[in-house]
Amino acid sequence: MSKAFQLVRQLRQEGRDLGWRGLVRRRGWTLVVMVVLFYLVRDLVLYVAIPLAVVFGLSR
Repeated sequence: MSKAFQLVRQLRQEGRDLGWRGLVRRRGWTLVVMVVLFYLVRDLVLYVAIPLAVVFGLSR
């Protein structure tokens, strides 16, 4: 997991140095994949896991 955090730190630093345009030009697909994965996990937790936990908790 620490490699993921290192990648995020590196992307943040590149964003500061190059600006958004330079970051997208250099790391376009990596950036897109990271954003998609972040929102996929977030939405899965918010809209699937929590409601399932509530339903199973109420049914017992």
